[in-house]
Amino acid sequence: MKCAAFLFGSGISKDSGAPMVNQISHALLNQGWHDEGEFRFSPSVTESTGTALRAQEFLRILKSYIDPHLKLRENREGHCEDLYAAANQIFQDEISEIVDPMLRCSVSEIRSSVLNLYQGQDANNYPNAFAQLVHSGILLIDWCVFHSLWPAEIPKGMEVLTSVAKAIQQMDIFSLNHDLLIERQLEQNGIVFSDGFSEKVGDVLRFNWSWNSGTPVNLYKLHGSLDWYRFTFPGGMFQFAKVPRKVDPRRCRDSDGNDLYLPNQVPLLLIGTLGKERLYGVGLVAEFFLQFRSRLANHQTLICCGYGWGDKGINNRLNQWLYDSVKNRIVILHKGSLDELKQKRFWSKRGSWSNRWNECEQSGQVVVVPKWLSDCTLNDLEPFFDNK
Repeated sequence: MKCAAFLFGSGISKDSGAPMVNQISHALLNQGWHDEGEFRFSPSVTESTGTALRAQEFLRILKSYIDPHLKLRENREGHCEDLYAAANQIFQDEISEIVDPMLRCSVSEIRSSVLNLYQGQDANNYPNAFAQLVHSGILLIDWCVFHSLWPAEIPKGMEVLTSVAKAIQQMDIFSLNHDLLIERQLEQNGIVFSDGFSEKVGDVLRFNWSWNSGTPVNLYKLHGSLDWYRFTFPGGMFQFAKVPRKVDPRRCRDSDGNDLYLPNQVPLLLIGTLGKERLYGVGLVAEFFLQFRSRLANHQTLICCGYGWGDKGINNRLNQWLYDSVKNRIVILHKGSLDELKQKRFWSKRGSWSNRWNECEQSGQVVVVPKWLSDCTLNDLEPFFDNK
């Protein structure tokens, strides 16, 4: 039986018009936004106003605090993922969820710098108005990511996935992308797949562990998705469900016509350079990471493309998998500079990591194919399928 496993990052969506992190960051900090209420923000053709304006200005100031350190350590400026991580750290400390004593001085300075943005504002259900401001900044990033990626609807450069699905007996796709392009590619070409959601309940598809149904093609979205929402179903149960593209999550009903309450307005999106790995073992996300570990153990080859190698939680799991067996290997589809690839975080850690690239390359545990996914044909990928 021929099998294949893939790990994809945002780079595979670029040809389809999905913006990359720098473009999303520019929209976040420079585009106009307005407050829709219900903890929602939407793009505006005019300048930002109200809560959206205060949230945007907070993020601009926060960026001025984190940029010098990022410039020193990584020779770059902060982007939306960095801002999300920093804001989330501050917020969790403010609400005493994860107390970080090291934040005391830096947050005190930031709080003073943004005093005019929260002074006199309602704290709502938060400990103080500053915490409310920080949370508004987090929500603005959530909605910016959502509105930036939502228009990308027509997949391009993913045709080889259809060819692979038709040529083999088992295909596991692990995706870090929030967009819906992989699903569209498979659906448009009649490829039946399981993604964990298949129980039809009124307007939505409820999560029901559908990977266990024996479907040959499985999709595991490790960082959430634009169409995953947590609902309160009749009886008070909190459950996640997938909402069809043309359905308003705020207007969903179950099979009996009962309204489904939406406690969180934003879909489940894991964002941030730091912190999100804490969720890898919690709730729905943990179900997907459990599958990541167990399904990957059935493969000896993982084909990767579009991933920037910057997620420590993902990297640690891949590193463990490489150590599990000398036969395990990562095949990287990369048309750019090999030197650039070698400098990615996964390979360039200090100490025992310093020679990781050379070790893996010499042992055959890393193979580079000088093509992007969009350039590949079935013949290019077939040598890397596993046989069971």
